[in-house]
Amino acid sequence: MSELEHKQAIHALTCRYAQAVDRRDFPSLAELFSPDALLSGPGFRMDGAQAIVDGMAALGQYSATQHHVHQQTVALAGDTATAETYCVANHLYEQDGVRRKLDWGIRYQDRFERSQGRWRFAARELVVDWTQDLPLRGA
Repeated sequence: MSELEHKQAIHALTCRYAQAVDRRDFPSLAELFSPDALLSGPGFRMDGAQAIVDGMAALGQYSATQHHVHQQTVALAGDTATAETYCVANHLYEQDGVRRKLDWGIRYQDRFERSQGRWRFAARELVVDWTQDLPLRGA
């Protein structure tokens, strides 16, 4: 594979992460991480693919989420890579009878490993740059 093809595969992996989280497709999510992967962020740390899947149960507090993956910078080093991946994550929920939308501006600090020709997350740190929480208008 060329450098561009590796970078495209890594970007596709980050998009599959967003899709699996938004669909609550936890079996697919588990396949995106190496067995000993780490997922961390403000106030949480999950060690291992199974702990990551189990920890995603916290998404149940939201009626829906939608992750929008944006630009990504990737540095390749053989069978490992690092990246910074930008994302805006929308979270819908209800509070005191009012539907609300919580948005997070995220920069993921990603580390990847390639095994048997397949890229997976080795570590993913969620850095929240900003939040916005407003009543939801419309539907």
